[in-house]
Amino acid sequence: MKIEISIARSVEVPAPIDRVNSLLENYEQTIRRFPKLRKLTPLGEDAFLWEMAPIGSKIANIAHQVSYAARYQVDPRNGRLSWKPVPGHGNAHIEGQFSLVDAGAATRLDFEVRGQLREVPVPLIYRLVAPPFIQGKFTRLVDVFLEQTRDAMS
Repeated sequence: MKIEISIARSVEVPAPIDRVNSLLENYEQTIRRFPKLRKLTPLGEDAFLWEMAPIGSKIANIAHQVSYAARYQVDPRNGRLSWKPVPGHGNAHIEGQFSLVDAGAATRLDFEVRGQLREVPVPLIYRLVAPPFIQGKFTRLVDVFLEQTRDAMS
């Protein structure tokens, strides 16, 4: 089954943007904070293969191990890290951006991600509820990532 995801979240870091810019300067360390990330393999030219631990529900017998590759681009002038899919890798197609917004003594982190998970094994009985369930699981992972990133910068 194919499942579309689209998530937009923000969190405020109680630190000035000059200090928070390090998230972009060392983006590999930043993305390694993402929960359930089992392995991050460099593919060269600012590209990485993500391999995640299974996401789902044991009760509903839904477990999907997401794997995808993305090429990253840092735009320090606009405080943005963006990523686009690298075709031919994994079972997902994920793109998005991570932006830093100056809020004076604080910095707002804006995170947007969208894409498609392919080959998600979902029993027939759960096909209607699987998309919002998986979206909810990914939304929680993004929230935890932002919380951990905020805490690391505080």
